[in-house]
Amino acid sequence: MDQQSNQELWKLIKEVQNGNKEAFREIFERLSNKFFAYTFSRTSNRDDALDIVQETFIDLWEALKKFQYRSDESFYGFIFTITKRKLSRYYKSKNKVVLLNEKSINENYEMRQEDHRHLLKHINMLTSKYQDILKLRYWSDMTFGEISSVLNIKETTAKVWHHRALKQLKINLDKNDNVFKS
Repeated sequence: MDQQSNQELWKLIKEVQNGNKEAFREIFERLSNKFFAYTFSRTSNRDDALDIVQETFIDLWEALKKFQYRSDESFYGFIFTITKRKLSRYYKSKNKVVLLNEKSINENYEMRQEDHRHLLKHINMLTSKYQDILKLRYWSDMTFGEISSVLNIKETTAKVWHHRALKQLKINLDKNDNVFKS
C-alpha cells in the first residue's frame, strides 16, 4: 500500500465515524468486489454471496464507530473478520458443504478446461488454511500483506503457505492424472 492510499482510507474512515454516508459509499465501492469474490468462492452462489457482503457492510457501518485505524491491511482484516462470521452463520443455516467455483487459481501451470472438476476435488482436499490462502489470493485478488492481516499471520508466513498450497495441489494432481503441463 502506498502512503496516499493509507491517508485516503484513513480519511474516509474518520468521515464515516462522523456519520458521513457518502464516505461509507466510497469505502463500499472500493472494497465490495474483493469481499464478494471471496464470499462467492466460499458459497458458489451469487445471491448468497451478495447477501453476505451486504450484511457485512451493514455490520461494518455500526462497527466503524469504535474502530481504531492502524493500517489499510488491519482495516481489511477487520472487514474479513466480519465476513468470516457471516459465512459461518451461512454454513450453519445451509448445513451443507460449500464447493468452490470453477475458476482456475494456478498462475504457474496451464490447465485443460475439462480438468476443472478434477482440480476442485483436489483443492477441497487441502487444509483449510491452504484453501483460504488460495481463495484470498486468487478470488479476492489480495496481496500477501492483506492476506497476512486478514489471517492474522506474518506476510512471510502467507507467502510460505501459498507456496506450500500450490506445491501440495500440484503433488496431489500429479499423483492421479498429470493434470498440470510444465
